[in-house]
Amino acid sequence: MSLTISPLANNGALWVPVIGTRTQAFVAKKTSGAGALSGPSMDVVLKEATDILAHCIPPAAASGSGSVLAVGYVQSGKTLSFTTVSALARDNGFGIVIVLAGTTNNLKDQSEERLEKDLGLENLQRDWRHFNNPEKAASYDDMKKTLANWDRYRKKLAAEEKPALLVTILKHAQRLNSAAVALGELELGDVPVLVIDDESDQAGLNTKARKNLLSGASDESGTYEAIVGLRKVLPHHSYLQYTATPQANLLLAATDTLNPSFAKVISSGPGYTGGQTFFQERRKELVVMVKDNEMFDPKAPFEEPPIGFQEALRVFLLGICEGAAEDGKSNRSMMVQAHQNTDPHKLYYSWTTSLLESWSDAAGNEGAAQELSEEFKRAYAELKKTVPAVSPLPVLLKRLQEKIAEVRVVIVNSTSDAEKKVKWKDWFYWILIGGQKLDRGFTVEGLTVTYMPRPVSDNADVLQQRARFFGYRSTYIDFCRVYLINDAIDAFSGYVADEEFLRASLREHEGQPLSAWKRDFILHKQITRPTRTNVMGRRAKRLPLKNGWTWPKSMHLDPRAAAINAAAFVGLQAQAGPYLVDATDLPGVVDKRSGPRNLVWRDVPLDTVSKFLIDLRYGTVEDSLLSTAMEMALGRWLHDHPKALATVVFMNELEARSGGGRQLSVLRSNIHVGMSPNGAEGELIQYSGDRSVVVDDQLTLQLRMISLASPKAPSGEDYSAVPWVSVHLPETIANDAWLELD
Repeated sequence: MSLTISPLANNGALWVPVIGTRTQAFVAKKTSGAGALSGPSMDVVLKEATDILAHCIPPAAASGSGSVLAVGYVQSGKTLSFTTVSALARDNGFGIVIVLAGTTNNLKDQSEERLEKDLGLENLQRDWRHFNNPEKAASYDDMKKTLANWDRYRKKLAAEEKPALLVTILKHAQRLNSAAVALGELELGDVPVLVIDDESDQAGLNTKARKNLLSGASDESGTYEAIVGLRKVLPHHSYLQYTATPQANLLLAATDTLNPSFAKVISSGPGYTGGQTFFQERRKELVVMVKDNEMFDPKAPFEEPPIGFQEALRVFLLGICEGAAEDGKSNRSMMVQAHQNTDPHKLYYSWTTSLLESWSDAAGNEGAAQELSEEFKRAYAELKKTVPAVSPLPVLLKRLQEKIAEVRVVIVNSTSDAEKKVKWKDWFYWILIGGQKLDRGFTVEGLTVTYMPRPVSDNADVLQQRARFFGYRSTYIDFCRVYLINDAIDAFSGYVADEEFLRASLREHEGQPLSAWKRDFILHKQITRPTRTNVMGRRAKRLPLKNGWTWPKSMHLDPRAAAINAAAFVGLQAQAGPYLVDATDLPGVVDKRSGPRNLVWRDVPLDTVSKFLIDLRYGTVEDSLLSTAMEMALGRWLHDHPKALATVVFMNELEARSGGGRQLSVLRSNIHVGMSPNGAEGELIQYSGDRSVVVDDQLTLQLRMISLASPKAPSGEDYSAVPWVSVHLPETIANDAWLELD
């Protein structure tokens, strides 16, 4: 393929990497053979990798350190990105690439296998020499010799090129400390080093950050301290953080040594099926709700396998019977995540093996054919919804016994009898049963069916990392199903929109220092925190935005702001003039009063209302935070629904009602004038109340001029007609916000 990488734009890059022979060979390897990427797809990966490396410390610099954040999707190709960056680093004179490859051995093994395959480490070559969890006693001599040889070639004192060092380390304090001791003995003064932290938001961050923020201390947790120690022995290095859940990284204290200075959002390639596929485009087809009573309670364990679990298992089996892996080169798998504790895993393992044995026996018994067909009838109908050309059920059941015999059932957890390493090439079909070890970073090859009746996590990043069912599954997506409880379905659906809003914000900020990016997050109402609190080194506040009415509490305090707001009210009213109708045109609104009317502007572009609200001014931090939260919520909604509409109501034609005025203490708890039942004889209601002037499925904005009776206005100020807003948020827009405090 031809490399078509354009010159880097003026986006804050520190230097311009070259694409050398190793990178070209790497690209050629990834775009040929089994599982090859298309040329255009690899071009995108290479361009983004080049941009990432361009924001690292230049290899020609005498020394220095920096930190860069790369943000991808779950199961979207982050490993491909950092192997590409590694090849580029080798071409551009980096002497050492260090990969912090996971917190467990199975994750580390998984990353190492990818590195060895992609970088050609299985062959005798002069590009790399791999050191695994180096320790001074065992590794120092070889590392010293390798680095010295590399340095001689760099200084043109050797005829043939020599390998650079590729170091992989388990992200564990003891392993990191040992590696730091070994590397610290080398002469690294001018050696460019790249440190890649895979799943960088996990384990390596300072879990004492929140306590430090509140107390002024500077304590460090063990793994964090070890990473800092490793970086201290590297005079010339960049720390490159990869994650799909960057909330924790983005909330590090400004003074934290791991705090990134630049963020790059990584694209997913063609064929990626992530949150948008499962929870927006095809939610009704691919996501199956199981009842809440299928959540496993260790205190009251089930006596028999839950109905939803059996159904999920049948759908998986019918899928492999149909030939979901008929190319004979791909795995097909099912994942069972019913509880984080290990004891339930044994129970689900027992149920799974028993059910498979029972169904296999029935499939081999002609007398049980009718009963077996009845048992699989519902699962067949479920699969047929997305695979309409699926073979007839009797045909599939004839293959059932043969396919069950090819299924390997394993437990993946930390217990002694669990599978230590899943050897995907040994079996076509797998059923993996586990908990936390199947959460983060673990790649389940060919995953089609996921059964996960677990409660929603309070943390946005934890919830997202459970989505092992995301990935490059477009070729067999019709065979995929995810079984979740209803709350989890809603939370995942909400989080997808939150994630896209965050990624869009980071993309818009690319090329600027990340220190200038405001750390504000929109979170689905079921998720209370962007990440675990103990690693948050910045002051932030959660502001709930509930479905229903909300309003500022102190729009009277700043006379200059009030004057600006009053002019904005009049301007919007003039814009609405030709479209205004009486509020009684709305369903449920009764108003038989005399005097100024409530006038309604229907089907206003929500973007118009959003811009109007952004331009308003407020006199207190509390009101400003509410405004920012609404601005973010509307921005997120408009990102996905650019043609959304709203309703604007000009209460009493923007005249302040006569009378003694409103008490501020009452207004803060209830801005709305209530229902008036004092109609003429036979008329039960004269006025249905301000709250009734609303369109439930649109954002409704009420503008009013309020005369305050209390408190009294200071000398020179006028509280007789204060512009005030109230906003009714439909459930689709109302989500919580986490706002960074200055």
